[in-house]
Amino acid sequence: MKIRWDHQLCIVCHAKKSLSEEHVIPKSLGGILACSFLCSSCNSAFGRGFEAKARLAPEIRQAVTSVEHIPADLKETLERGASYISQFGNQTATQKVRTDGHLATIKLGDGSLIVNEHETAKHISSILRKEGGTDAMVEQALAKWEDSPPHCEIDLGSGVKVIKWNEHPANPDYTELQLSPLVALKIAYEFAALIVGKAIYRPELQHIRDVLVHQNEDLAKALVTYNWAHKPDAFHGIAFDGNNPIAQFQVRLFGLLAYTVCFPKIAFNHAPIAYTHRLDANEDWVRLTGTAN
Repeated sequence: MKIRWDHQLCIVCHAKKSLSEEHVIPKSLGGILACSFLCSSCNSAFGRGFEAKARLAPEIRQAVTSVEHIPADLKETLERGASYISQFGNQTATQKVRTDGHLATIKLGDGSLIVNEHETAKHISSILRKEGGTDAMVEQALAKWEDSPPHCEIDLGSGVKVIKWNEHPANPDYTELQLSPLVALKIAYEFAALIVGKAIYRPELQHIRDVLVHQNEDLAKALVTYNWAHKPDAFHGIAFDGNNPIAQFQVRLFGLLAYTVCFPKIAFNHAPIAYTHRLDANEDWVRLTGTAN
């Protein structure tokens, strides 16, 4: 869903510049609600800053794992760069998922290389040829590799020894930084802009804008409360709950991650309203959920 914006100032820094398209829920998380209301400087700053780390946050990875019916291409995107701990015999190694979806080649403590099976032939050929191996020697080595049993060391000649690891435990590392509260704060602020329009420029909201501009994690924490919902589901959601007595928003990511965002000293003259994006159907909609208070 693309929302039209009829004002000239960036909603964050108030610069009168050419405005660029911004995804309210980060595009890297599968968000499709968009509006051209950020200048390119603010858009890039968020993209390079707290949004860049969001995709690999442990909460996001755990939520995606527990949600059914998330599109395969989104799952693959969210896995790129993720770390996994793998066990090879008595050696442990950390591998990252490459952009092609495969685990990266790594070197173990004993100097041996761990490569994906679909790349093994290429590596064996390259190593043997560097050692002066002929076409016949390479073909013989590759045939020996194909016929080798798992978990047994095989000498392919020219000092090249290999072990076929058919199975090995690989578990998520989860050592990345937790999801920044700035993500939920940014989502709530941009959703507020969509529902109140020009009122988003009100001076009372300058504190929110300053927190976002300076990407201040500590101040964001004071405005965002994190919860873990009971049931994962393939949707993103944003809701304005009304004024209690200050403006309060709910942000849901992958159904499971729930955040309450409060804007201090601010009340909006708007009825409660909710946005939902079904990831499995790639459909989104908005509906009023109450009356203005």
